Amino acid sequence: LIISPDMKKLSALALGSVLSLTGCAAIVADEAQTVYVDSSPSQALFVISDNYGRIAATGTTPSTVTLPKSDGTYLGWLNYQITFSRADFQPVIMPLKTRPNAWYIFGNLTTLGAGWLIDPFWGGMYNLHPDSVHINMLPCPVGRFGSFCS
Repeated sequence: LIISPDMKKLSALALGSVLSLTGCAAIVADEAQTVYVDSSPSQALFVISDNYGRIAATGTTPSTVTLPKSDGTYLGWLNYQITFSRADFQPVIMPLKTRPNAWYIFGNLTTLGAGWLIDPFWGGMYNLHPDSVHINMLPCPVGRFGSFCS
């Protein structure tokens, strides 16, 4: 098989074009993510705090919130905890976990791993799971002397 110099140039150009369509997570993903928060019954209060105990968002269900995925330090992913409360219902706590996304894992293969050093500073390499939260709240048990949730 004989390959001409023009064919080699064309092949290199095609390969470069394909590789330019991929990249690290810092290029293609966002540093924050929108999460839908809902409950049954609706109108429950919620507080979202990060793994440092800082309050990131508050509101009433149903609602959407936008949360940063990283604190800006190397591998500084943020996990969250959502606490739901409503009068006469038992409080519920739900975790939001951060995981590396496919752009970080596979997109960096084509850049020879350059993003594996850059992406951990930035939230684009992560996804929050789940990105939609629906909690079924249970009523407080009622006993002889009233509610057991107070």
